[in-house]
Amino acid sequence: MKRVLLIDDDQISNLINERVVKKSGVAEQVVVCNSAKSGLEFLSSLQGQQAAGPEVILLDINMPVMDGFGFLEEFSRYPAPFRDKVAIAMLTSSLNEMDKTRSFQFENVVDFISKPLNETKIKELTQRLGIVR
Repeated sequence: MKRVLLIDDDQISNLINERVVKKSGVAEQVVVCNSAKSGLEFLSSLQGQQAAGPEVILLDINMPVMDGFGFLEEFSRYPAPFRDKVAIAMLTSSLNEMDKTRSFQFENVVDFISKPLNETKIKELTQRLGIVR
């Protein structure tokens, strides 16, 4: 896998998750965005450059201004050639079954991972996606 995009408003979670992904060796690059809006802005800057986009997005649900579901709704409007190359895993502390059910209503969502992220969880995700590193 070349790129992972982490989207979470918690800077400490981002620091830890970035280290976990890097330490696992499953990605060449980890991009961190501190809000759903900045994540969308980052992705918008890459449209037309599918090869530069992330293969996996790790997305928090509970964020101020725009939550993870708002991000998913906006992302679902992106052009299919760009959107279809991205798998999204919800990375959340939410234990709410309704959040899980709602997440899987978006076609790009492939997993619902409980925080904290660890090497086992990220490797299981990449194996599930058939991404070998």
